[in-house]
Amino acid sequence: MKFSEVMEIEAYIYTAGPLGTKWLEELRKGRLTAAYCPKCNRLFLPPKSFCPIDFSQVTELVPISEVGIVKSFAVVKKSFYGQKVEKTVAFIEFPGVFGGMVHYVRGKVEIGTRVKPKWREGVGIEEFEPC
Repeated sequence: MKFSEVMEIEAYIYTAGPLGTKWLEELRKGRLTAAYCPKCNRLFLPPKSFCPIDFSQVTELVPISEVGIVKSFAVVKKSFYGQKVEKTVAFIEFPGVFGGMVHYVRGKVEIGTRVKPKWREGVGIEEFEPC
């Protein structure tokens, strides 16, 4: 049996949906937002179209603090293609927000490090950096 050299995830087409698309557009404009549930007043990241607590429909994004806290991280030594790299990938939580995001962090970090985004115009967050 011959296995494909293409990763399985590359076979799928993912769409962000209306709320996810709005969130990505806000990132491109240099604004960090989270989904807001009008029923329970909770914020979620990544944004969800339905609140995971009370299942209310969520249509609004609100600005959140750009300063997050590293909750977990890994130092990546090889790319998917076997090339040598040295990048830190972290799970970052933001005050008052359920969930968080995974992104590259520049420099040496540890759990509890406060980080902020380094923005790249027209693209969004290039990476996070300690603050």
